[in-house]
Amino acid sequence: MEGINMRHHILSVTEAKFRLLELARSLEEEGRSFVLTKNGLAVGALIPIEDYEALEETLDILGNPHLMKKIHRALKQEKKGEIWTKNAKGKWVKARK
Repeated sequence: MEGINMRHHILSVTEAKFRLLELARSLEEEGRSFVLTKNGLAVGALIPIEDYEALEETLDILGNPHLMKKIHRALKQEKKGEIWTKNAKGKWVKARK
């Protein structure tokens, strides 16, 4: 199956239906992910809640143009060696090289 990372286990929706409790335990205890297929095509995924929450947060960040602009500006500053830190009063100041 193209594009499927090998850390995911692949199983059919029918098999998942019969093994749902076992799969839920595996998600929780082992952090495993499962790609669900129907007629040999990937149709969905079961992933640990931590991964889901991280994906949601990433999508929120990527979908926020103002925040993305700030991130790009910070990366450019870092590349130039312009590093910022908070002083004892909590104000942002340029870090000394």
